[in-house]
Amino acid sequence: MIVIDGVEMLDVREAAQLSRRTPETIRRWVWSGRLAAVKNGNKLFVRRSDVAVATVVDPDTEPSLREWAKRLPRNGGDTGVSAADLVLEDRAERAGR
Repeated sequence: MIVIDGVEMLDVREAAQLSRRTPETIRRWVWSGRLAAVKNGNKLFVRRSDVAVATVVDPDTEPSLREWAKRLPRNGGDTGVSAADLVLEDRAERAGR
């Protein structure tokens, strides 16, 4: 943990430990805009307070995994798009390519 302008900041690994998620999940939250981050050198840092808020799931607004799966399109079980494809597409859009 570091303090920037009086705000406790966590790197991706520390945020993952605090939220009981994987570092990749924290990176996805940053890429999707769920968590704001600042870059210091080659590391991403997020506010400790933002991590606490981002990990709270409201059962009234967040669907369960079963409900979410029911909403997925059923084209023979394969849409042809992987999670990696979606992440790469998102990165390209953010980079303005």
